[in-house]
Amino acid sequence: MLRDALMTLMIISLTALSFVSFATADETRLLVLAGAATRPVLEEAAPRIEQQLGIKLVLDFGGSGALLSRLELTQRGDIYLPASDDYIDMASARGLIDPESVVSYAWLRPALLVRRGNPRGIHALSDLSRVRAAIGEPRTVCIGLFADEILTRANLRNELMPRLGRARSVASLGNLLLVGSVDAIIAWRVLAAWYPEQIEVVELPAELIPRLARIPGTVTSFSTNATAARRVLTWLASDAGQELWRRHGYFTGEGAARDTHDEQKEGVQEKNTQGKDLQRNETR
Repeated sequence: MLRDALMTLMIISLTALSFVSFATADETRLLVLAGAATRPVLEEAAPRIEQQLGIKLVLDFGGSGALLSRLELTQRGDIYLPASDDYIDMASARGLIDPESVVSYAWLRPALLVRRGNPRGIHALSDLSRVRAAIGEPRTVCIGLFADEILTRANLRNELMPRLGRARSVASLGNLLLVGSVDAIIAWRVLAAWYPEQIEVVELPAELIPRLARIPGTVTSFSTNATAARRVLTWLASDAGQELWRRHGYFTGEGAARDTHDEQKEGVQEKNTQGKDLQRNETR
């Protein structure tokens, strides 16, 4: 009798394991390597995409360059979503993505960001020589590359670069300002929309900004389900997706992004709870 009971238990266990295995194999899961500048949109979009498309997104945030290196090293990842076309060009040159799958979503504009009320009276890049300031790491973080270009254009690179702190992602960069570790950062303007009660923008002169960043997405060469990955990219560019980009303070038109006096009129200036998540969960 004991042997019969054990056999019955074994059959039930094997049946349950078989069911779990089938459910896992049947589920569509995609690994998304995304620049930290996209976090608020993707974290809100992921459950909606799972509900509407039946595709579960596993989100891995970080510096665009660091993620590109990881993609090349591990050959794992279905979607690559960096903060600018620079990294799409690099990825394409290395054969890491399908260049025909690239979709563009929103525009990012660099700016000088300070704490609300500007307590240190920072009004220009030259003021960074007397305060604590930081940029993204130029070798691995998109905004760091842009900051390097801006300082070079302002003829301040040699003076300021040795004294500027470095951050491994735009989220980490924003956190440095939020917790008071620095007085100013050169970062994407959109951070002020994420933290409207804590951060304000000091606009940079248009002549110091050589270019804007456009957020793209693409299917990688190693995707386990390229068709599903394309569906996700298409959703992010749909009306529903574009509404998310705008609501989180991104520019969805190049013209608005180039307007130095535009106060993020495409986005909202209300407190964004996603900002708290960014502060708690620094990117890897």
